[in-house]
Amino acid sequence: MAFCSKCGKEVHDEAEICVHCGCRIKNPTMEGGDNNKLIRFLLTFFLGWIGSLVINHTNLKPAGWKSRTCAYFFLTIITFGIYGLVAAICNLTFDSNKPSNIGYFKE
Repeated sequence: MAFCSKCGKEVHDEAEICVHCGCRIKNPTMEGGDNNKLIRFLLTFFLGWIGSLVINHTNLKPAGWKSRTCAYFFLTIITFGIYGLVAAICNLTFDSNKPSNIGYFKE
């Protein structure tokens, strides 16, 4: 099952419109694909929270999601860079159909 990007409720995988809120459900393969995932990974891996700012203010931001810029900054410092590495890697596995993704929150 997939999840609606607007209301977050579960919808059928083949659905084009959410039966709960009426929002059109986007096909994840058409949302920028692997190219944007790689670019987001490189930005957060090499630039950390600055890369997160770039993602949020460009077309690299996944539809309906916002990057956790403050989390990148503070948690990377607290964990001596480990959180930044994990969050960067999670950009490669980002799935807009999942209810939550590390480093992102729904708008």
